[in-house]
Amino acid sequence: MSNALLSTAMNHNIIIEQKFLEVGHTQMEADTMHSTIERVLKNKDINVPAEYVGVCRSGRKKPKPCDVTYLGHKYFKNFNDSDPKVTNIRALRYTPSGEIYFKLRFPDEWQTIPQRKSSNVVPLLFTQLRNLHATGRKITAGKFEDL
Repeated sequence: MSNALLSTAMNHNIIIEQKFLEVGHTQMEADTMHSTIERVLKNKDINVPAEYVGVCRSGRKKPKPCDVTYLGHKYFKNFNDSDPKVTNIRALRYTPSGEIYFKLRFPDEWQTIPQRKSSNVVPLLFTQLRNLHATGRKITAGKFEDL
C-alpha cells in the first residue's frame, strides 16, 4: 500500500497523508453507510455478490444515492513484493520527491523513513502492476448448485 501511495504522490506531484485510527477513536463517516446497508439487508435475500451493488445504492436516498463501483478481479493488484511490517505508526506522509515521513503520535513532528536511494528508480503506474488474480475467482460446485 505504501508503495502504491508513494508512486501516486510522485506521478501526480501531490502530498498524501495516511492516518491510522487509535483505539477508542474509531467512529467514521462510513459507519453511517454500513448501518444503512445492514438495515436494508434485514429484509432482503442476497443470492450473488453483485446484488450488493443495488443494496448499497438503495440504502441512501438523500441527499443522493451513494456512488457504487463494482470491482472486478483486475482491480486488485499484488503488493506483496515489498510489504513492510511496522507497528505503532499513527501517520505516514508521501511526497512527490519520493520521501516518506512518519509519526508515532499525532502531535509529533514528521520524521523521515530511511530509504535506499537509486538514481534509476522510476515510479510505476497503477496499470503497470501485475494483477493479483489472473482470472475471476471460481466458486465451488456446491455453492454454484445453491445459487
